[in-house]
Amino acid sequence: MRPRTARRAKDLALVVSALMFSAALATSGRSAVSSDGLSFPIGERLRYTISWASYLVAGEMTLAVKALGHFFDRSGVHLELRAATVGPVRTLVKALDEQWTSYVDPKTGLPYRVEHLRREGARRTDLTIALDHRRGVARLSTGRTIAISPETRDVVAFLYHLRTLPLRPGDRHRFSLLSERRRFLVHADVGARTLIETRLGRFEAIEIAVRVDAAGEKAAETPRLRIWLSADERRVPLMITAEEGLGEIRVELVEMATEATVSQEPRGGSSATLFLVERAR
Repeated sequence: MRPRTARRAKDLALVVSALMFSAALATSGRSAVSSDGLSFPIGERLRYTISWASYLVAGEMTLAVKALGHFFDRSGVHLELRAATVGPVRTLVKALDEQWTSYVDPKTGLPYRVEHLRREGARRTDLTIALDHRRGVARLSTGRTIAISPETRDVVAFLYHLRTLPLRPGDRHRFSLLSERRRFLVHADVGARTLIETRLGRFEAIEIAVRVDAAGEKAAETPRLRIWLSADERRVPLMITAEEGLGEIRVELVEMATEATVSQEPRGGSSATLFLVERAR
């Protein structure tokens, strides 16, 4: 894998892993409630695989809704996601581990603090971002400030907001997104409902085409993402794909777990039915 391709695949994995946060939707468990009354379960954990060129599993991602409480002098929902390279990519290219922590206002869905930890081999970097939407500024732990709009979200809060929208076929939306040290404009076009096959089964899903406008990059160099959300009331992100020059990058849900149950890819069978089993204690 060429260094440039590996770097772009890595960066895409980070964005995708953050987008996965809203898959934590379930009917059980203690939950926070957003301003529109949708449940936001506490204690759910999801695991995804990242494959490249249809055969190479390059990474894994997990995310968790950790807690609802009081953080940094205000109410918030504590969200955590992790992403890491695995297998040959980790051995031959680079060992990469990422952790994003986002604190989101439970009423508005807007993030007020984001923490990012990255380990690349022996190198470690840390970044903290404090978002002040009223004053229109994000303050980085490096001392830099970035102007933001009243609706700017980090990648974690973005998908939560996306799944609260009506998402009617033909709808077009534009969002302001803050990722690490830059702001992006994100365009989302809602397509028709379709049936998709995943490792967890067959689902009716809503397809959303996502395009990211990044300053200083040509449109052709910006990966185009496609997100499939389950068409039921939970709006679970089932799969995300991106077309790269050397093949498709696919992010696929393989396990959903709560404190009491786990749903995972069937072992040794071809069943297309989602199943639940008691988690081993």
